[in-house]
Amino acid sequence: MKELSGKIGFVGAGNMASALISGLVNSNHNPKNIIASSPEEEHLLKLSSGLGIKTTQDNLSVVKTSDIVILAIKPNIIEAVLSEIKEEVKKKDILILSIAAGVKIAKIESILGNTTRIFRAMPNTPASIMMGVTAISGNKSASSEDREKAKLLFECVGKVTEVKEDEIDIFTALIGSGPAYVFYLIESLLSSSSKFSLPEEEKVKLISSMIEGAAKLVSVSEDSPEILRNKVTSPGGVTQKAIEEFEKHKLKQIIEKSMESAEKRSTELGK
Repeated sequence: MKELSGKIGFVGAGNMASALISGLVNSNHNPKNIIASSPEEEHLLKLSSGLGIKTTQDNLSVVKTSDIVILAIKPNIIEAVLSEIKEEVKKKDILILSIAAGVKIAKIESILGNTTRIFRAMPNTPASIMMGVTAISGNKSASSEDREKAKLLFECVGKVTEVKEDEIDIFTALIGSGPAYVFYLIESLLSSSSKFSLPEEEKVKLISSMIEGAAKLVSVSEDSPEILRNKVTSPGGVTQKAIEEFEKHKLKQIIEKSMESAEKRSTELGK
């Protein structure tokens, strides 16, 4: 994988920042070119000792020594952090990548200025095992080179797609929150397996492997998910009986309604 040029800084050193840093290091990016800040000494020690990057409790030090800065912080503190770093950002004309959930580009521009090069990103939690899916969206000041840098960074932890910013809410509902829906499905299948005498850990492995295999088949097959489903649904068989119950209880409509509610909530949180 092509290496990102310049110094990369993280304001925030929580789970997602740690996943991104790990992805960068595992993709042969020089840890000496990465720095992260956090008030949590434990987080910093884990990153410095485990991945060999530089760490600090001073956010300004990150901005002063970086060409790209990733805002990996909670939405409720972003105004305070942006106000703290804004003068240094303007001096250096650096690229800002924000993974603060629900925080719109306009909000960041209102503090840093609309000439600041900004990308907003929404990664999901499988980024922690390098199998994430991330949506990115840039402002008008971001260049094609900035876009390439943003894609390179998030490709270190999985797949990347570029979307319009007003589509990030539906992406969040479908993909960002998607792993939780799969976990919920696994929970439900486990609850239905009480008559299956295997140990719980074994059942989890079997169910998760089944889901992984089905997902892989969808991704490589020329057939649509509907055709694949029909191929394993024999008339009058076991699978058909289960599908009939799904249809009877309008599972598809329930999922569609749930996605609408999730998208609406994502929009509300961004206001």
